[in-house]
Amino acid sequence: MRLEEFLKARYPGSVGDAVLAVSAAAIDVWQKIPFMTGLVSGMNPSGEKQTEIDVYANDVFVRALTSSGIAAEVASEEMERPAMGDGQLHVSMDPLDGSSNIETNNPLGSIFGFYSERLPCSGERMLGAAFVTYGTMVTVTFSSGGAVHRFVAVNEGQGYSYRLMNESLVIPRESEVYGVGGLRKEWVPAVQRFVSYLEERGLKTRYCGTFVGDYNQVLKHGGIFAYPALKTRPKGKLRILFETAPIAYITERAGGYASYGSGSILSLRPSSLSETSPAYIGSSPIVKELEEMLRKGNA
Repeated sequence: MRLEEFLKARYPGSVGDAVLAVSAAAIDVWQKIPFMTGLVSGMNPSGEKQTEIDVYANDVFVRALTSSGIAAEVASEEMERPAMGDGQLHVSMDPLDGSSNIETNNPLGSIFGFYSERLPCSGERMLGAAFVTYGTMVTVTFSSGGAVHRFVAVNEGQGYSYRLMNESLVIPRESEVYGVGGLRKEWVPAVQRFVSYLEERGLKTRYCGTFVGDYNQVLKHGGIFAYPALKTRPKGKLRILFETAPIAYITERAGGYASYGSGSILSLRPSSLSETSPAYIGSSPIVKELEEMLRKGNA
């Protein structure tokens, strides 16, 4: 089944329109990635150097969401202030996740959260979320309150369309893989102990430095992805609105759990667009084990 047909039948309305818009724009971004790899002179609001494709992807997605009358605002980690539109959805996005990995040809991604309220706000006000993966295939994975579905881009001769790849994705409860960001020496003691415990259990390490690439491993095989609290960065590195809340939304709709260490990431209400938090995301049993270890470690 094609994405357009699927969305029309099951998700009519603004969230379905937004998923369709970003899916179409993602093909444009993907086709430009090999030709736009240089740094530009700017820095994003988080102090990271921007690549040409960061800026390009940001502009393409902003246009797709505002010019079509879908979005009331689009907030991006690449912009100081949200872009405004005439629609109803409030959209957060990381337009190109993992762009620092372009030269090593690792997977890249784009992440979107669709909210009912002006940003910043709690993930409990999210109406849906989606992420694109640019790897050996281009896929879009999304949920709008129900199950999680994945579509893959296929070349039909005169252009690309998306076809259903996986319907009602579920994160396995049994864990096979884990990936933890940051330097081991910077992890708080409870995280250090937990990773040693995972190693003793024989879980396989999967970490490529692109959030959606690492998360896809967990979604497929079960396990945990974490960018934890660090000794020097107790609030972690990943941004709530642009990265962790949308992936948390998808995770919990796929039967998993996404924690900031002592509760659901979706319960957080960031006070700024770029606020960060620790993130522990994946199969519910293993994430709750880590939560308990963190609780005891901080007691």
